[in-house]
Amino acid sequence: MRFEDLPKAEQEALAAYGYEIAAEMEAKDAPSPGDPTKDPRYDPSRELRRLNYQRHALDREIERTVEASREHGQSWNTIGRALGVTAEAARRRYGVRKPQNI
Repeated sequence: MRFEDLPKAEQEALAAYGYEIAAEMEAKDAPSPGDPTKDPRYDPSRELRRLNYQRHALDREIERTVEASREHGQSWNTIGRALGVTAEAARRRYGVRKPQNI
């Protein structure tokens, strides 16, 4: 379901909640301590989406760093050790170059 398909009252409630979260985030540099699951607004699926995004962003950063390591002449053994895997596992995962978007 798209936001536009929701009833007007739900759209307004979601928008207000979004502004509230944005204000909280802008007011703090770091989250306050405590158990987020005790917050009545806690949504595990939102947390999973956030963590999934972070995982993909980290994967892209690792791929770029592995590529830079190879360009600097580092061996797969060195890269594998840094990643906590074998040289063969590192080569299999990161050794195949993906086509660049043109």
